[in-house]
Amino acid sequence: MEKLSSTRVLKAQSAKRMISIRHQQGAALLLALLLVVIVGLSIFVAQLSPAAAKFAIEQRTQAALAQAKEALIGRAAADNNRPGSLPCPDTDNDGFENGVAGNCTAYIGRLPYKTLRLDALRDGNGELLWYAMSSALRDNTAAQPINTLTVTGLSLDAQANMAAILFAPGQPLSGQNGRPGNNRSDYLDGTNAITANAFVSGPQSDTFNDSVLGIGRDELFRTVAKRVLAEIGGPDVSGAPANSPPDFGLRRYHADNGNIFPDADTDNDGWSNPGAMTGKLPWRNMTLPATPTPPPASPLNPSVFEATAEGWLTANGWLPLVNYSILTVPTYQATLTLNGVSITVKPCAPLPLSQPCPQ
Repeated sequence: MEKLSSTRVLKAQSAKRMISIRHQQGAALLLALLLVVIVGLSIFVAQLSPAAAKFAIEQRTQAALAQAKEALIGRAAADNNRPGSLPCPDTDNDGFENGVAGNCTAYIGRLPYKTLRLDALRDGNGELLWYAMSSALRDNTAAQPINTLTVTGLSLDAQANMAAILFAPGQPLSGQNGRPGNNRSDYLDGTNAITANAFVSGPQSDTFNDSVLGIGRDELFRTVAKRVLAEIGGPDVSGAPANSPPDFGLRRYHADNGNIFPDADTDNDGWSNPGAMTGKLPWRNMTLPATPTPPPASPLNPSVFEATAEGWLTANGWLPLVNYSILTVPTYQATLTLNGVSITVKPCAPLPLSQPCPQ
């Protein structure tokens, strides 16, 4: 019995040793697999990090370019002097545009972010954005007329009629040793460093790393057209004081002329043609006529436009460009169309006005 017990003990001890060895072998195998995974992840992360960093830089660059583009378009549409015009570039790196009475010191320089009421916009490498604009869109009377037909003389990748072009310079390339400074060849690459009007974009390389974003004339003026049509249509709320007619535009014409809109202009002379429902805007019926003949269908004195708006509307040739139609279904209303943008003008209720004019 004693011998049998010893045998059993030896067998049990041997089994425990085998289990222990197997556990040790399993742990060693798991450790080896873990090391393989760690090494693999390290190699993957090492390869991924430069790409992730490059992507983050590009994201910051594109965000800055997009914000600058939005600000320039907004400024052009909101300008109270001549909508559609653009600010001069900043040529001395103080954040403000440089020029005299809208005539620019240069038509390429840094983005005038302070003039645009922005924080300093920098690309992913920390460089301030650069900006080229069409001299045809400068904020000066000599540039008039500024409208959808303006030939800008500025191109990007051979695409004509660009209004403006934005550049993110990126890191300095070989030979660009003048940073910080105001020499554009130390920031912009290739032909962008020397051209006056024909700029390019392209793939990133050892000799070109400009990130470029253009603003086309038509794109700019789609937003500006909304401003123009709003001035022509009139306010969405009644004027002041209470129970007074709308201040300006077609809505004022409607209130001043027996609650009717003017007939359309069908022969492009600016005067309404009796009974015409579709054509051009009869703008001479709405402004102060230069001569008494031919007489407007409904002579108006004074103009239905506020004086400042009438000044830039007429000086920049906006009014003859507007298509106009009168609708009776579903309700009596007028439609204005310019550069692919349309608005509907519904008349205000007859006096006394108790609510805003319909949208």
